[in-house]
Amino acid sequence: MQVVVLTNILSPYRVPLFNAVAEQLEGELTVVCAAHSEPLRFWRSPGEKAMLFHYRVLPGLHCSWMKREWHLHVNRGVWKLLRQLRPDVLVLGGYDQPMYWQGLWYGQRHHVPTVLWYESWEGSALVRRGTIFALKRFFVRRVTVGLALGSRAASWLRQIHGGELPVVVAPNTVDMDFFRQAVQRIRQKKEFAERRAAYPPLLLLYVGSLIERKNVSVVLQALRLLQDRQIGFLVVGAGPEEHTLRRLCQEYGVQEQVLFEGFRQQEELPWYYALADVLVLPSLREVWGLVVNEGLASGLYVLSSAAVGAAYDLIQPGWNGELFDPVDAALLARLIRKVKQQQEELRQRREAISQHACYQFGIGQAARGFVQAIRRARAC
Repeated sequence: MQVVVLTNILSPYRVPLFNAVAEQLEGELTVVCAAHSEPLRFWRSPGEKAMLFHYRVLPGLHCSWMKREWHLHVNRGVWKLLRQLRPDVLVLGGYDQPMYWQGLWYGQRHHVPTVLWYESWEGSALVRRGTIFALKRFFVRRVTVGLALGSRAASWLRQIHGGELPVVVAPNTVDMDFFRQAVQRIRQKKEFAERRAAYPPLLLLYVGSLIERKNVSVVLQALRLLQDRQIGFLVVGAGPEEHTLRRLCQEYGVQEQVLFEGFRQQEELPWYYALADVLVLPSLREVWGLVVNEGLASGLYVLSSAAVGAAYDLIQPGWNGELFDPVDAALLARLIRKVKQQQEELRQRREAISQHACYQFGIGQAARGFVQAIRRARAC
């Protein structure tokens, strides 16, 4: 069976997933990308030696609207490549690029079943009515099977379709075992205790882009309300909001508690997860939030905005994290204070949190869902 995936870019986070799919698939997997990268994506390109699948990037023109975080890729050669590959199943990574519409059209013309690989949910959707929503519905009603990443995405996909679309639900995830094992090794190193002692007793962590939607300023507001020098905050990431956030640190008097670490590649992140006690993701809107997976795999307690898609599948409130209103700095401050009071208990729970996350939301589970959707589409 020849399976072709059309997607925007190949991030290093997706390579383990596609490798696992390729291992489970009875046939060949080809991943076709619209671009090598996009703005604010500073990852190093994944090496093809680590890939168990075929990988292609189509030529094209690219432009971005950063205010809406939308990147347009106009590719040439989509139909030509599909005619060469002759897929038995097409997996479409969305409906917001011309390449996906060409893939859908190809599938209909050549009677090739299509799987819509879908991440968005109602809380992350920018458009819920009008012409653009009608185009979404038009697209969704013409795919064979939906592959929803998470329960909220499945619900929203069915709502868009408005009918009886077969939907397979799979976790959106990263290589959880990589983070679990790397963090465990780091915490066992002789120099770790000395390095950890250089930080405040309770250490918060944010990992991600520094853009307005990520709402990192609400954490600074919470620190100002707490007025507790025993709480530190590591900010790992880069972006246009960094200057504003540094200014707010000075304005709020928390500059000595906040450390800006800049962007870090995936292999560098385990050190920060090992040092931290709590991961905070305060986004105003988030399709998923893979850092929640990374934090839980590392055994961290996660304070997540209720606008984060991952929170509803991954977080069990009171056990491995809490949800909060992203505009309520006072609530976030109370949650941080509560975590500080329970800090020793939560440290003892790290192993259980990590084990549960890796077992329930690992790459293997995601790949099984992916392959199930492909087989279901082929059977239709």
